[in-house]
Amino acid sequence: MTITTVSAYLLIACYFVMERSLRKGEQALKLKPGLADAGSSQVLWSSGTIGILLVITAPILNTYEVGYWSHANVGWLGLTLMLGGLAMRYWAAKTLGEFYTRTLQVIEGQKIVNQAPYNVIRHPGYLGTLLMEIGAGLAVTNWVVLIAIVVIGITSRAYRIGVEEKMLEASFGEEYKIYADKTWKLVPFLY
Repeated sequence: MTITTVSAYLLIACYFVMERSLRKGEQALKLKPGLADAGSSQVLWSSGTIGILLVITAPILNTYEVGYWSHANVGWLGLTLMLGGLAMRYWAAKTLGEFYTRTLQVIEGQKIVNQAPYNVIRHPGYLGTLLMEIGAGLAVTNWVVLIAIVVIGITSRAYRIGVEEKMLEASFGEEYKIYADKTWKLVPFLY
């Protein structure tokens, strides 16, 4: 097992510790999705679980040279992406504060947050976790794992974002539409 693989595992552990510490209040810790969730929380949790299992199995695949990249720089690039993703997720969660929840729900008194990074990207937390997942796929130096993670990660987040945007538009109406017109969903200038 390479140093980048072990480091990726440590960063994944850091992610879970950070996630738990950033959630404030009973609503933020609830696992029961609201009516507007449409199964999107389960989709994200399943996607994340599959991604972690893929990263864990990568050293086995690499031993048998199934998808193995022999370039060490790929692993270090992956760790860099993971750190950037972790920082983005932290920033997004810290900015949302009490509105940062595990499942899709609108909390009493919630408002549209439009300070950085939300003034540019509507879903920076999802971008952060996607960068972490892609980075982990690179850090374990396995292109098969990377491709699977990218496909699963993008698909699950596209579904979640669609569901979340419907919920927010239903809750905030025209105010959300105006905000959405001024920002990007996930990646500036692309999506």
